[in-house]
Amino acid sequence: MEKTLIDLLFMSQKRKDLLLLLKDGSKTIEEIVDALQVNPTGMLPQIKKLKDDRLVLQEDREYMLAPIAKILVERMEPLLDTLEVIEEHEDFWQERDLRGIPRAFLGRFNELKPYSLVKPDPDNIFEPPAVFMENVRKSKDILAFSSIFHPIFPGKFLRNEEKETEMTLIVTEGVFSRLETDFKGELDIYLAQEKKKLFVCSDEIKIGLLTKTERFMLASFLTAKGTFDQEGIISLQPAALQWTEDLILHYMKQSREIRRT
Repeated sequence: MEKTLIDLLFMSQKRKDLLLLLKDGSKTIEEIVDALQVNPTGMLPQIKKLKDDRLVLQEDREYMLAPIAKILVERMEPLLDTLEVIEEHEDFWQERDLRGIPRAFLGRFNELKPYSLVKPDPDNIFEPPAVFMENVRKSKDILAFSSIFHPIFPGKFLRNEEKETEMTLIVTEGVFSRLETDFKGELDIYLAQEKKKLFVCSDEIKIGLLTKTERFMLASFLTAKGTFDQEGIISLQPAALQWTEDLILHYMKQSREIRRT
């Protein structure tokens, strides 16, 4: 069977690791085996295959990426990171409905690495995870989007009267209607504060709950059955925080601001 570039790039962990290593510059065989923690006897045949296909070049004792390989590795790395994001908790992702996420943000899934899976406390199934509440309590710049009515909105967000805490909430029409009907007092107090903002998205986006602060991000997506089970992903990494912020702001651009009357 004829060997393809796909086979060459993805069918060997050693070759993948080597290509990613050489992305940062040329290396000797000693540097390669030390960085990858491999045996030279097992590594040299893989280097030869890459040299035969002119993806790796050799000058004296150093190996480096060929120009075409640099292009391939730049495209390969985000894909590998995306696969790692999904494979780490494959059952979780298979059960999520991600149709509310724009294609551009699905293409940036690699930015969610690394993350942790959070689940609700079995004894308090309707309460947000403790790690979420702890980080929200310590945050001073909160950005959140929700397409479901969550107790945290009236219970923690609307009643937050900390003057130095900046908070921007984006909700769908259905959530806003519930807040207006059942929590008008809390809503009025919230809107009266200078650093508190509320936006309503006219599109009924089914995505669950997104929260981003200066400390962390948490994303809880709806299940494939359309339910909200409090499971989500949490990360403290800058790239994941940026992904979440950009997605929330994407929805905010489609929304109207609610001001105090």
